[in-house]
Amino acid sequence: MIERVYLKNHLSFDEVELNFSEVELNLSKGLMIFTGPSGAGKSVLLQGILAIFAYFDANAQLSEAIIDDKIDLTDFGIEVDEEIIFKEIKKDKTRYFINNQAVSKKVAKKIADKFIDYLSLRNADEFKNENILQVVDKFANNDLSNYQKLFFKYKSIDKKLQEIIQKEKNAEDLKEFLSFEINKIESINPKVDEFDELMDIKKNLSKIEKLKSLRTQVENIFEFESTVNEFLSFQEIDTSFFDEAMNELRNYMDLADEKAEFLETVDIEEVLNRLEELQGLIKRFGSIEESLKYLEEKKEELKKLENISFEKDELIHKQKVLLEKLEKESDKITKKREIGLNKFEENINRFLQKLYMPEAKLILKETELNKLGKDEIVLEINDTKLNELSTGEFNRLRLAFLAAKIDYENREKSLFLDEIDANLSGEESMSVAEVLKFLSKKYQIFAISHQPQLTSKADKHFFVGKDKNKSFVKELSYDERVNEIARIISGKELKKEALEYAKKLLSET
Repeated sequence: MIERVYLKNHLSFDEVELNFSEVELNLSKGLMIFTGPSGAGKSVLLQGILAIFAYFDANAQLSEAIIDDKIDLTDFGIEVDEEIIFKEIKKDKTRYFINNQAVSKKVAKKIADKFIDYLSLRNADEFKNENILQVVDKFANNDLSNYQKLFFKYKSIDKKLQEIIQKEKNAEDLKEFLSFEINKIESINPKVDEFDELMDIKKNLSKIEKLKSLRTQVENIFEFESTVNEFLSFQEIDTSFFDEAMNELRNYMDLADEKAEFLETVDIEEVLNRLEELQGLIKRFGSIEESLKYLEEKKEELKKLENISFEKDELIHKQKVLLEKLEKESDKITKKREIGLNKFEENINRFLQKLYMPEAKLILKETELNKLGKDEIVLEINDTKLNELSTGEFNRLRLAFLAAKIDYENREKSLFLDEIDANLSGEESMSVAEVLKFLSKKYQIFAISHQPQLTSKADKHFFVGKDKNKSFVKELSYDERVNEIARIISGKELKKEALEYAKKLLSET
């Protein structure tokens, strides 16, 4: 529920501060009515309040609302406090805050949807099949959890099956492509580190003649080995270091001989061709390792394609079994809905009768299986479709719908209405007022009215006027309410009869 609203520099309003928390012994529930002359800014004010909660684009420089609803904000990363404060600041751009933490417009609206219902003629979501079914299920005490678990499993299998069917259509071409890719890599048969080894061989081949030449020259050193030993011994120097060095040199010369012998057996053309093949793989895949990984992936894909018929048959069987279970579960749901539908229809018609409206029919029709079962509910009034109702009839139907399900609402909400009693007769207007008064036991209702009947039922009555092209709003006292209701009845000139009738209406509240 909304406790307080503050707006600064909102179009024609300089400053607005409204408190709603005194209604019904300090509770925020109740009927908040806004009246005033045409063009004073009533709709502008209501839209300004809704803009705080991201239902409209912001026009106020600063706006703020205090909410006393207990909403879990932890999922949005917002700290929970005793009260929730929505704030909106507009400079170069509009910024939204909840409990002083910046949020996006989308998040602000998502949180506001938990405690606000805005009944706009442009949006009649409550009459969507999904929403009517959810209400009927509450009347029927229907639990869809088991059915929905089966349904989403069924949809998951169906998605896989459709993918397989699509693959099957292109299977032959795909198999041919995969076989080509596999054979191409397998024919090369690359090995990890092979490329680096071949590059070393290529580099050494270019140096083999130089190696052999140097090898021949180095061999001459051994002619002086005995002389060096004699020289060292003559000076009584230990010759072991020299012997070790000469032995080490002989080892290196043996290795050089082995390398030369090996390189002389290498086919240079074969090495170059092999390097060209491996370079082709590296260029395409980035490395030999990646080409081998790709090879395994394509082998796995080919294996799956070759087993596609078996997998398809298995999925078809699973789908069939699940479908049978779904049909049984949906039949149970439908039977319960038939009972719940009758209860809901009776409730709606009880309120429609009060609202001087013809009876409504809720017709249960079968449709294809979906997450809510296999039912569709068609709502008709005197065989008239929803989009053929007048504005007044449509508004009264919505009120009957709200009133009929009020006992099954889990959360008390703030309800915003714009001229709900427009173009109604006196009797019709009073019926709307009485139903809204009934709803105000659970809802906090904000409504604009041009009729004395609804205005007289207000728990809080706010007057919106204009002074020197500036709009203002004030809460009215009892005497001010009498005068305002009389103005609505008779116009600017307050007639005695209008004043007496206004007092009579207020005494009946």
